[in-house]
Amino acid sequence: MDQPGITSRESDKITQIEARTRAYGSRKRIYMECTVSTEQGRTWQEYINGTKSRIALPCPHCHAWVGPEREHLVGWQGTESQAAARSAAQFSCPDCGQVWNEAERTEANRRARLLHGQQSISDDNILGAAPATDTLGFRWSAVNNLFLTGGDLGADEWRSSKAADEENAEREMRQFVWCLPVAPSRWAETSLEPHELTARMIDLPRGVVPKTTKWLSAAIDLGKHLCHWVVVAWSDKATGHVVDYGRIEVASEDLGVEQAMVVALREFRDSIKEGFPVGTEDGSPRAVDQTWIDAGYMTHVVYSFCREAGEKFLPALGRGAAQHRSQWYSRPTQTGNVVRHIGEGFHISWHRAEKIKFAEVDADHWKTWVHQRLSTPMGKDGAMTLFQAPPQEHLALAKHLTAEIKTEEFVSGKGVVVKWQRIRKQNHFFDALYNACTAGYYCGVRLVDEHKPVRQLPWDRPTIQEIIARNRKSDSTNRG
Repeated sequence: MDQPGITSRESDKITQIEARTRAYGSRKRIYMECTVSTEQGRTWQEYINGTKSRIALPCPHCHAWVGPEREHLVGWQGTESQAAARSAAQFSCPDCGQVWNEAERTEANRRARLLHGQQSISDDNILGAAPATDTLGFRWSAVNNLFLTGGDLGADEWRSSKAADEENAEREMRQFVWCLPVAPSRWAETSLEPHELTARMIDLPRGVVPKTTKWLSAAIDLGKHLCHWVVVAWSDKATGHVVDYGRIEVASEDLGVEQAMVVALREFRDSIKEGFPVGTEDGSPRAVDQTWIDAGYMTHVVYSFCREAGEKFLPALGRGAAQHRSQWYSRPTQTGNVVRHIGEGFHISWHRAEKIKFAEVDADHWKTWVHQRLSTPMGKDGAMTLFQAPPQEHLALAKHLTAEIKTEEFVSGKGVVVKWQRIRKQNHFFDALYNACTAGYYCGVRLVDEHKPVRQLPWDRPTIQEIIARNRKSDSTNRG
């Protein structure tokens, strides 16, 4: 409930509920209680951004004010049975290490004090100011739960440590016993920020190709009302430069979706067919070598247009976890009558029914490739740059390029699985850019030169002439 749906026009459910109290102004009171999920979840964020209060208990032995946590439940570790763990488990003081019996734990909780932020206690006096916030956020833990003994908690820990599904058991203990966010089984692998991307500009105006350009690729992502397109210039070592990008309106309401899409595609073709000027010198413009069109939407219209437009236009179907159909990319092992070309994370096939070639692309692979180019320091091999413009003009593009994050998630039985997940709805320039990059690779873009090793014959292997001479000698001996 703390995140809006991808297709929702409204904010998340919690914010919608809170909005109903706005008429009360500063007199409003909102109470929330929930099991914590992750560190990014609403509950934990409200806690750490509020007073971040904690329950302090007086140790019956050293009299320090402490807050025993999971690691301070001792005695159950190394026991041979759940019953033995229940008998041995007790809480200990984080300061002096002395074990508390149940009567001491109960009395400590009866004398508990609530501390906010960095506050502390000295001589029974609370020192320090509370954080300046409207939110009182505090958590309690297993040490404060007097319905269960330390032995009961130790038995639960022992059972959890022996569970077949360790990850699920650990979630249960952290969330429902210790009131802690779940340690992520998924790790974010990308850290691109929109405002950082808007600064990746070089001193070339919009629509101008760098002098070092060897290939020019383009791609367009289709939608019912808007199409998003990108043109990229490529130099040696996969150094890319976004020459131009934009949107084309699709007049679906006036012409119908199919006809409007054909009109939009023809408009895009006409806008790039003259090519792009190289540098600031006068001369013949640089033509686009390959243009790939997203064929996941209006597939038959795309096929028809590409047959009309010629071989430099190719339909492309993205496969990956974040794609609409959630289809995984399957790489063929060899070429033949259907598969005509196999590249890195993509292949070109012949569509017999449509009489046209089309590309199938591993979207997860090429989205990773795009983010690697955008995170490579400018001036280095493989870095991608933008044309010169006020930074705010690139902000929409940057937000599209960061609308998905790459994560690594541990899946039981499969190990670490890499996935791209959408965190914002608008990602169309990102889809167009990864297809433009794949098209560039098809043209010849390489970060690392691919030289096939020359197979060397071992020195002790006979040459063809030696084998012929040996066979002739053998035949002569046999005749003799």
